[in-house]
Amino acid sequence: MEFRQELETGLLKQIGNIENELKIKDVASKCRLLKTENGLKVELSYTGPNASKYLQYVEKHREELTNYLLHPDDADLYEWMETSHQTSLTLKKHEKEKLILYVNFDPETMNVLTGIADENVTMKLGAPLMNICIKDMSRKAFKLSIFEMLLLADEIALAMGNEELRKMANIEMVKTYLSEIYDKFHEGPIID
Repeated sequence: MEFRQELETGLLKQIGNIENELKIKDVASKCRLLKTENGLKVELSYTGPNASKYLQYVEKHREELTNYLLHPDDADLYEWMETSHQTSLTLKKHEKEKLILYVNFDPETMNVLTGIADENVTMKLGAPLMNICIKDMSRKAFKLSIFEMLLLADEIALAMGNEELRKMANIEMVKTYLSEIYDKFHEGPIID
């Protein structure tokens, strides 16, 4: 951990580690895949500020970056895995667990939070699947958010090999329940 003393106040301020701030999407946008005799290779084509940190990130996360660049449609899954500190191996450990999709709505803030939980409704796996405020959203944007959340849940269930969670991600009940929340609590005109 590094600290820097601020000139005006004399206080010590922690200097953040840029590697922790880097996201797979940002790094991948500065990389490309090259075909070599030994297969595919991730090449970093970035030479700007903190290039060495980007290079370290590429070295540490080469496999994830390769998969990300090969399957750009799976971007949400890789970002969720990064945020929740999961890997393919850690997800596999949840294959036999009884997991459910969890929905929490706060009528005061109009925030909808969804995630993966166990039977005791204890949030599992770190990061939420969706965390949105429906106050200023159109019905169409909300429906798209639900669809993207269910796709992400399905991808996570597939990565785990968890059939029960996969069934949960496909059920009509989640979509109906969330739509009812929107219709009941959305104060503005319901724009489709």
